[in-house]
Amino acid sequence: MRSVSHSARVLPLAAVPLLLQPSAALADESEFWVELAAKGEIAPGTSLKLEVEERRKDGPNEYIVGAVVDHEVGEGFSIGGGVEVHDTDGFSEIRPYQQAGYSSGILSLRTRIEERFYDNSDRMALRLRQRVQLSDTIAPKLKAAGSVELLYQLRSRNDGGPQRIDQWRFNAGLTYRVADRLDVTGGYLLQLRPRPGGDTYTHVPQASIAYRF
Repeated sequence: MRSVSHSARVLPLAAVPLLLQPSAALADESEFWVELAAKGEIAPGTSLKLEVEERRKDGPNEYIVGAVVDHEVGEGFSIGGGVEVHDTDGFSEIRPYQQAGYSSGILSLRTRIEERFYDNSDRMALRLRQRVQLSDTIAPKLKAAGSVELLYQLRSRNDGGPQRIDQWRFNAGLTYRVADRLDVTGGYLLQLRPRPGGDTYTHVPQASIAYRF
C-alpha cells in the first residue's frame, strides 16, 4: 500500500515534462538562467534567501540580485516580501514585492504582488503572480518539482498601457542534495507570452546552486 501511495504522489510530477512538450515545440526564443543562492532560518519561523542570477540571452544578458524574507503565520501559511534589482545593459528595474503562501503535503500555493520601477518609465508598473506547485522526494537526496504560474499585468509602466496576461510559466526541475548544506538544481522553464500580434514562446534551461545556512 505504501508503494502505491508513493506512486500516486510522484505521477503528477513526472507528467509535467510530458505536458510541456507540445507547447515547447512552438518556442521561438531561448535563454539560459544560472543562479547562486544562500538561504536559511534567521529567527524561529523566519527564513531569508539571498540570490544572484544571470539570464543569458541572444541580446544583452540580464543580471539580478535579490533578497526575500518569509515568516510562518500558521499551519502551512506564510507571508513575506523581498526586493530584486535587474540590470540589462545599463537599463535597470527595481522590483519590491509582497507574497503569501500555503503548503500542505506535496502542494504549495503562492500569491505575489510586484511593484516595478523602470528607468525612463511613466509610472510604477504593477504585476500579480499566482503559482501552483507540486514537489516531492522521489529518491534519497533527490526532489522533483513542477509548477504553473500566471503573471498578470495590473498596470503598465507607460500611461494608457493595457491590463493583460503578461506570461504563463510552466516549470519542471530536479534538486539533488550534494552535501549537508548544498543543493544543486537543474530545470526547464517554458514561458508563454500571449499578445494580440501573436504569442511568443521561450525555452529556458535553468541551473542553480543553493547553500543552506
